[in-house]
Amino acid sequence: MAAPSFGNEEVAVCVGVLVYSKREQKCLLKESKRTEGWWFPFVCEPHLLKHFSELANEILDDLKLGPSVKVDTMIRINHVICPPARLRMMNIIFLVTYSGPVSLVDCTEGCQWFGLKELGAMKEPGLLSPEPLELLTLLENGEPMSMDFEEMVLPLTEMDAIPELDNHIEQLLAAGKLCFEEQRNILDEFLVACHPCIVMNLANFTLYMSAHGIPEADCTAHFRAFDVRRRRYLDFGDFLYGLAAMQPCTPHGALAAELRCRYIFRYYDSNEDDKMEFAEFKNMVHDIRSKKGLPCDKESVDNEASEHARVFGDETKTSLELMAFLRAVGQLKFRGTSSLFRLPKASGQRSGDAEKPDTEVSSDDDNDEESRGAKRKRTTSHNKTLRMTHRIKGLIGTATVSQSSDSDTAGVIFKSPDVRSRVLSNSSQGSSAVYELATHSVKVKRSGILSDVRTLWDMTGTSAVSGSIEIKPEDKTKMGRVSSVDSFDSKSHPNEMLHGLRYFERSANGSGKKKNFDWGNVDMVSLAKCLLSLCRDVEKLFREEKRLVRLKAPTYILGDLHGNFHDLICFEKAFWRAGPLLTPCSFLFLGDYVDRGEHGLEVVAYLFSQKILAPDKFILIRGNHELRTVQEMFTFKTECCKKFGKTVGKQIWESVNACFDSMPVAALVDNKIFCAHGGIPSPDTGFKSLSDINSIPVPLKDVEKESKLAWELMWNDPVKLELLSDEVKEDLDSSSGFFFNTRRGTGHMFTCKALEEFLHSNNLSHVVRAHEVQQAGFQVLQKGQLLTVFSSSGYCGGSNEAACILADRMKLRTIRLDTS
Repeated sequence: MAAPSFGNEEVAVCVGVLVYSKREQKCLLKESKRTEGWWFPFVCEPHLLKHFSELANEILDDLKLGPSVKVDTMIRINHVICPPARLRMMNIIFLVTYSGPVSLVDCTEGCQWFGLKELGAMKEPGLLSPEPLELLTLLENGEPMSMDFEEMVLPLTEMDAIPELDNHIEQLLAAGKLCFEEQRNILDEFLVACHPCIVMNLANFTLYMSAHGIPEADCTAHFRAFDVRRRRYLDFGDFLYGLAAMQPCTPHGALAAELRCRYIFRYYDSNEDDKMEFAEFKNMVHDIRSKKGLPCDKESVDNEASEHARVFGDETKTSLELMAFLRAVGQLKFRGTSSLFRLPKASGQRSGDAEKPDTEVSSDDDNDEESRGAKRKRTTSHNKTLRMTHRIKGLIGTATVSQSSDSDTAGVIFKSPDVRSRVLSNSSQGSSAVYELATHSVKVKRSGILSDVRTLWDMTGTSAVSGSIEIKPEDKTKMGRVSSVDSFDSKSHPNEMLHGLRYFERSANGSGKKKNFDWGNVDMVSLAKCLLSLCRDVEKLFREEKRLVRLKAPTYILGDLHGNFHDLICFEKAFWRAGPLLTPCSFLFLGDYVDRGEHGLEVVAYLFSQKILAPDKFILIRGNHELRTVQEMFTFKTECCKKFGKTVGKQIWESVNACFDSMPVAALVDNKIFCAHGGIPSPDTGFKSLSDINSIPVPLKDVEKESKLAWELMWNDPVKLELLSDEVKEDLDSSSGFFFNTRRGTGHMFTCKALEEFLHSNNLSHVVRAHEVQQAGFQVLQKGQLLTVFSSSGYCGGSNEAACILADRMKLRTIRLDTS
């Protein structure tokens, strides 16, 4: 059956059947003739003309399994929507249990029975999607098959219809001139190429790329570059963004260059170890020489690769890491990458369309350092593309502050300090005081030196600032750098732990060599005793605190850390190197200290130690990962047992969680800034005023059952209106602005209307929360009254920055931290 023409259909329905032999634990799959790979037997309908079960029974009739074989139940619905393109797709899978021997089945042509072992060993073209393997695994494990509904919003962006671009990816699309029309054309090609699925395997990727001028031998490397999450399948976002990076017109400068270089690095990292071995580096040098028309014999390539390898640092290494590669390309020490990872011609053009004139692209080989950050001239006869190009030039050409590492002057960045006195009077902190956003966002190196300063106005159009807020440049002045002071030491448990963590952080030479972020020869039994002692002391402190902790500015507010001890130490060195007792600020942490990262225990040990040393300056509130049930699904419990053994590790895990059970759940800065891990509570919790939070019981072991209010403070999210259907928006207009959080499966999402009502009724100006990763480390949204902060860079292998927020002098200043 031919694949439907997705470009002309508003609704496309695909029904598949998972025929499962319980006796032999195998499922029946059919080889697709239209696309490369195996999948469930299926049938497609361009419109909702028949009942889904009727279509499933038609498939069974074609398979000739016998009259006794009937459809059992619907087990999966994949609902794919693309609001800008008015496209909707539904993939429905039914379970059919077959009780007879598979050897007696006269399979329809192209069908074959597979068990888990055969699926795991399947050769190319392999499966069209991972669903047969996932579902067969569930069936073989005897897990109950309940109906699973998943909704996906395809990332088409109407860039010509909006005044700014929301994130780095959208900037990449615009830099590659993939406007809405081109994106829609690519979507059509993608859906046809991987029909009937909504993900693309290597075989179909190879067919597509070969047809677009990429040699078949190179397609595996391109697939590896596109497969950012290493899932072995590409969704439409993976596919679209990879093509954007490969466009002939995508400039190899500023932000686009960094994103392209990440793709290039993955392209040559053939063993996927996140390092480029010297042999892989030589392959890159070979390709650069080939693009330049230079000799590519082994001796020439070896000599140039050895020469270039010196630009990545003085230390002799056997492999090259991503950040070193990005720095060398960005500083023009390593040239030639602009010609790599390119398509022969632009994507998204319909056959017969007139060719758009090529944009002049500035190569990294053609520019000196003075002109590197300058706006590039582009010529085109297409007005829409021209308007978009002008916007991109303004977004990726942001200026940076040039400064010497020895200078005492940080540069022109802040408003004049005489606007408000540093020590505010009681009246200025009363109900009449109103916070406002600071003009600038600063980036700080580990050493405490400012490495980058940008106004929020300059960052409008990135993921950091939404389009609902208008920011204007303000007067600027200079800010000096404050010298650090060595912290004091004692034999108390907290300082012993901090001393041990200093050892853990650093490498050690000599006979007993130790890598950094490793405990080396430390007696782990003694370490466990010290940590248990800390837990006993800090649990008492948490129990004595209000559930809603009140602080005064200046206060640094940090978001999710997720076991990223490296970044936590970077924050320390930048903001409280002398220790919290000698720092004129408080420090508020918004939860999610563990899971996903490797060093959750070290993060907890550090924070508990500082809490004991400065209980009124180090404030810790609880996030949704400070829950036993969540940790058992992720990594923290396993981490405890791995580091201390099963018995002691479980004791440590229980003691740490007993502390989490007593943690506060919200904080209030200057009676104006409400802070929680997730978001504001819905009326369903019975919440009336902030005082209700202090009624939450202590300790709180089973949060979901014992306090719905605490649960929503940990789990709620702000709504993203662009992802909602018109029907849902209409319902929200007539409601209180809350609806069920389908993305997380619990809690609520809240609108700008709900936020404004919460702020007004509690005499607040802003809400600061964490809970969601942000590319810039922070995001300003909902008319500038809501800030999300995330303080763990490179989250789950990504490229996001770490950030914090400083509440001071009636300003909320966003600070991005250079953790490299």
